[in-house]
Amino acid sequence: MKFSHLFTGKPYHEIEKNADAFFQMGEYGSAKLEYERALHKSAKKAPEAHDHLKAKIIECKNALALEHRKSAENLMEAGLHEEAEDLLQLALELAQDERLAIEIEEQLKQLKTHPPVPETSRISLPGENVEDAKEFVYQESETEYFAALINTLSEREQEIYFGYEDPFREGYVKLNQGYFEEAVTLLSQALQTNASSTGFIRLELASAHLNLGNNAEGCLLLEGFLKDNPESLRGYPPLCDIYWQNKEFDKAQQLLMNCPGPPNDPPVIQLLIGETLFYAGRYHDAQSHYLDYLNAHGEDQAITLALAKTFEALGSLEKAQKQYAEVINNCQGCGKTIDPLIKQKYADISLETGDHSASILEIYLGLVQEVPENRADYYQKISMIYELNGNEKEASRFRSFADQFQHES
Repeated sequence: MKFSHLFTGKPYHEIEKNADAFFQMGEYGSAKLEYERALHKSAKKAPEAHDHLKAKIIECKNALALEHRKSAENLMEAGLHEEAEDLLQLALELAQDERLAIEIEEQLKQLKTHPPVPETSRISLPGENVEDAKEFVYQESETEYFAALINTLSEREQEIYFGYEDPFREGYVKLNQGYFEEAVTLLSQALQTNASSTGFIRLELASAHLNLGNNAEGCLLLEGFLKDNPESLRGYPPLCDIYWQNKEFDKAQQLLMNCPGPPNDPPVIQLLIGETLFYAGRYHDAQSHYLDYLNAHGEDQAITLALAKTFEALGSLEKAQKQYAEVINNCQGCGKTIDPLIKQKYADISLETGDHSASILEIYLGLVQEVPENRADYYQKISMIYELNGNEKEASRFRSFADQFQHES
């Protein structure tokens, strides 16, 4: 790894790995925010990553939509139709899968066939006018929308979040909608007005600051948050990211080693421990850490990919190739979409180690369709494979494609 990367912050693909770990844990909201951070980070330096990161964000949105849909169904069974309707509406906004969206729309139509609660069933308060009634309805709607957003958090966290009033709720909504400057303003106000209970406000405010590149402010907030909430896994990845950028590897390692929990800590913590060793240049230690974890706990995609990256840093390309192949085979076995970056890594290492077979050629041809903005590079490698196999005609044809798209870019 080039240590110059440490001065520009964590690369997008490392943020992506943290998001992958959250996704595997079922923390879809946290995963979505991390994938969006990775997308923002890759905007200038790696535009070829946009498509697969957007695909992962879509996967998160669909997973969140399914969770909201399930919660809505539970509310319907309890007769809470209005609350269920709000959740279904949010699920519909999140749903990116056409079939899922149609199913949710159908549920909304069916729900609306129930007789609405008469407006006269609510007794007007003395002195309440029409404008007061409108404000009451608006606040109730905002509260229900906020409740739908935090539905994916743990029960304990939901209870804490419900304890916060505005402007925290509005700030949290802005944060999840990507309005980070507005979120900072509102969540800062919330921090001042909830001085006696600021735990998770600091976490969300830190997230807003980090999305704006305000690392110093984010660091202080995260350190305070984890001091009071060491069991919350959501605070560790962004704080470690800051420590790595500052080359404070011992500080990151100490933070992770003090994380409470049994020896079989969640993969996200084990991943962070390994990454800290990696960024410190302790590649052999990182390799041993990842291998020990996989031997003890079995397959984990984020850990396997981190191990592959470590093998690359050590120059063990064939071992790295084996790890990428394992991830690809597992994805094919369960029908999950394979990240194009993983396929590219596997193909590049294969080509570098002397494999110029038809299967590697097919991977590059597929990548041309999946990541069209990087097709000049893929065409060049396709041309190289044909040339190595003695087919100069096809080599020349694809070389001309590479030159054409290189010129256009």
